[in-house]
Amino acid sequence: MRIAQLSIAVLLAIMPGSFAQTAPGMPEAGVRRPAIPLQTTSGTGFTGAPYSGKATTVKEKTLTDGTRITETFVELIWRDAEGCTRKELIQHTDAGAEYRSIIITDPVGGMYRKWTEGYPSGGQVMHIWPLPPNQRVTAPPSPINQGKVETRPDFRNEILTSQEVNGVFAVGSRWVRITQLTEEISKRVVEVTNELWISPELRIIMRHIHDDPETGIEDTEVTEVVRGDPDPALFQAPEGYAVVDHRPQSQR
Repeated sequence: MRIAQLSIAVLLAIMPGSFAQTAPGMPEAGVRRPAIPLQTTSGTGFTGAPYSGKATTVKEKTLTDGTRITETFVELIWRDAEGCTRKELIQHTDAGAEYRSIIITDPVGGMYRKWTEGYPSGGQVMHIWPLPPNQRVTAPPSPINQGKVETRPDFRNEILTSQEVNGVFAVGSRWVRITQLTEEISKRVVEVTNELWISPELRIIMRHIHDDPETGIEDTEVTEVVRGDPDPALFQAPEGYAVVDHRPQSQR
């Protein structure tokens, strides 16, 4: 498998398990909704290698007047031996109060649960959604066979020297998409770069750097990795929450 194909497959696998979808009942008023950071895959569906960690995304953008805007997002992640994952996205209201959006993805049961904890004056509602078969495994492919470097007028990639990322061995790749902005008078050429560091052992992306001249730089890095089974209670449904089940009757 070529490294370009690997990288693209990884990026496509990231989004289904992220907070890109907003379920009914999630907080709306008074909430600063961050732009969804580039998610590191938590390895849903990959069994036999339980772990926990913290994914931090730093997003930087420089405006035309030179002002630099920096945003930071933190997500806590767990995966058990059966491939079930829990993700907690730490968020804040306009008043600065912290709350957490939580998703538990169960690839065996074919569903994911979604709710919030700590939201001021928020209703305690848990939503259950069906998990499509193509989203039940979101771990990146094994990067053992990385293939050869490819160079085209609109694309190039390279294999990076393997290294440890925050104490975890990772293999790296960088690919660049080259585009001419024909809608602009200058018709300038921009390069969008993605750099990925994948752990073959844990089957997660330890670091992902996305550099786009139009939107800025997003650097997502996994730290505080602990191998071993998380507390099983983390994967249980919360008590005292009303349940809204969006699955068809045949899947309940």
